[in-house]
Amino acid sequence: MSEKILTLEKDKHGVAILTYDLPGRPMNVLTDQATQELNEMADVIARDKEIKAVVLMGKPGNFLAGADIGMLQHVKTEEDGYQMSRAMHKVLKKYEELSKPVIAAINGPCLGGGLEVAMACHYRIATTSPKTVLGLPEVKLGLLPGGGGTQRLPRLIPLEQAIDGILTGKNFMPEQAKKLGLVDEAVPPEKLKEIAYQRALALAQGKMEIKRKLPPLPSPKMLAGLYEQAKGMVQKQAKGLYPAPLEILECVYKGLSEGPEAGYEEEARRFGKLVLTKEAAALIHIFFMDTAAKADRGVAKNVKPHPIKKIGVLGSGLMGAGIAATKADKGYVVRMKDVNMDAVGKGLKAAGKVLEGIWMKRPRGEYEYRRRYDLISVTDTYTGFKNADIVIEAVFEDLNLKHKVIREVEAVMSKNAIFASNTSAIPITRLAKASKRPQQFIGMHYFSPVHRMPLIEIINTKDTLPEVTATAWEICKACGKTPIIVNDGVGFFTSRVISRYINEGMLMLNEGARIEDIDNAAVSVGFPVGPIIVSDEVGLDVSYKVGVILSEVFEGRVDSHDIVKKIVGDGRSGRKNEKGFYEYRNGKKLGPDPSAYDFTAPGRERIDMSRKEIVERLVLAFCNESALCLEENILRSPRDGDVGGIYGIGFPANLGGPFFYMHSRGIKAVVGALSKLEEKFGSRFSPPQLLKDMVKGGKTFF
Repeated sequence: MSEKILTLEKDKHGVAILTYDLPGRPMNVLTDQATQELNEMADVIARDKEIKAVVLMGKPGNFLAGADIGMLQHVKTEEDGYQMSRAMHKVLKKYEELSKPVIAAINGPCLGGGLEVAMACHYRIATTSPKTVLGLPEVKLGLLPGGGGTQRLPRLIPLEQAIDGILTGKNFMPEQAKKLGLVDEAVPPEKLKEIAYQRALALAQGKMEIKRKLPPLPSPKMLAGLYEQAKGMVQKQAKGLYPAPLEILECVYKGLSEGPEAGYEEEARRFGKLVLTKEAAALIHIFFMDTAAKADRGVAKNVKPHPIKKIGVLGSGLMGAGIAATKADKGYVVRMKDVNMDAVGKGLKAAGKVLEGIWMKRPRGEYEYRRRYDLISVTDTYTGFKNADIVIEAVFEDLNLKHKVIREVEAVMSKNAIFASNTSAIPITRLAKASKRPQQFIGMHYFSPVHRMPLIEIINTKDTLPEVTATAWEICKACGKTPIIVNDGVGFFTSRVISRYINEGMLMLNEGARIEDIDNAAVSVGFPVGPIIVSDEVGLDVSYKVGVILSEVFEGRVDSHDIVKKIVGDGRSGRKNEKGFYEYRNGKKLGPDPSAYDFTAPGRERIDMSRKEIVERLVLAFCNESALCLEENILRSPRDGDVGGIYGIGFPANLGGPFFYMHSRGIKAVVGALSKLEEKFGSRFSPPQLLKDMVKGGKTFF
């Protein structure tokens, strides 16, 4: 047994402070040892007649962030998973049934198993710190809350909000949690211990009673109706790709219709079932890869980042405004420039909308929004840019234009300042040719919409200093983003691979496949949108420009086609001008536009291409290009390919990323499938030498 996780201190008034502090870890998580200690401590508290009330606290900034996912490695059978869940039920039931009140004093994350522990306590106090969040995010790992979460939450808060919280894994902020009844009080962080002790003392001395108005449960008839309604919604949204939401719903319904004990039994049984699904394996894989990517600066530990306080943003369009808003949201002073005040004024308004969306519905939202909005200033000259610690360029995707602004801004920038380009495809090395200091030049590729997309692709050149890479990574971390650090090349990783995906869709369209067949097939396997819709959404003019840049990397490997060139020549730009491969009306996308077929080889004549063939070509095109990026040292690791593929460009999360998909399917099977496609469609499907060598050596990615 290693160091103790739980410590108990009692005073002369009968109040005991039970502290949960996992040694050697920055965050508290539930481990096997912790579960055992919780079980033993419940018995200690029950036996000790001097203890009249208990306050459960975590680390100073972290109550309990959930279960240690590594524990799931011990689960080899459904029975193992079932027993793991039932063991947790037994422990938490002890706390729930203690005759002595237990107060959960929550500061920082209280998630998953952490919230399940808190819900088993008799009284909950949460701090108003922005770092304090409560929720049951297990569904995001393809699992369900296995420690009683599906049974306790629907009895503590209104059923609609409880079901929504468990099915989506959404977080509850402290004030919202208090309003719903999930916590009893929301207090300032510095007052937490004092107030929790006061409540425990009052309970110990009989001066206070816990009175809580629980939400009414629906009648059996109403419950059945709600269940059927929710089931239909879950089936529609999960599309058969994610089993966890439906399993969660069944647990909630079982418990509410037949009682808590039946619900706990159902929860354990279905937890054991979910742990072994391929979807859970994929989502848990991504969780670990995301965690590792966030911790990897890509440089030596002793390399220090530059201190960043002021950020310049060149360009105030959709990307520039989004970048400005996300930086101001985290406390950076931002100076945004565009060609004239009208343009930059629109950008400022757009940045304000982003900040409003983040803050205006929260407590003190007006103040928090205004405080961040006031950090953004605008200009149509380069005034103020001499004070910027880093300048992020987000102008139109044109090499000459980017060279022009690089020269102009470098003339006024501080000699120590960093220049970062948000280009989506142009090699950073080419952009840096206009720079007088290429060693301070880096790529920071954001994704749209910036405030919602979790990924930033950091692109190094051979000249980029380690300190510059460390600084870019630090900014990503400060903004809550997941970075992947890649090496320079045409399209880097994300643009190159998504273009190959789109390109394959266009080639199938040119062979006679229907627009809706291609897009529907992509969605059926887990892509958020199909390749044809992607082109319309990005903008056909933008897709064409990026395609021209990327054509050099695809030359001799991908059959040329000119559908996008022709359709752009017809004045179609996609959604933004409501003319593209799809029809639009008043901003709403309708069905495919039959006239778009006029730009394809067979014209209006269409063929019945099977969903299986479409999916195989799209998925393997994505995977093949990903493997080439690893082979050519654009990617540093398969991990970054999976994180970038899912968080940046929509590879199906239920498949775990392109490399995890190849790993799971088997490298030999993937090479065989690619070889068959190569025979039929040519060199664009030639298996990379990397994969062939892995087959010979019996190797895999993970």
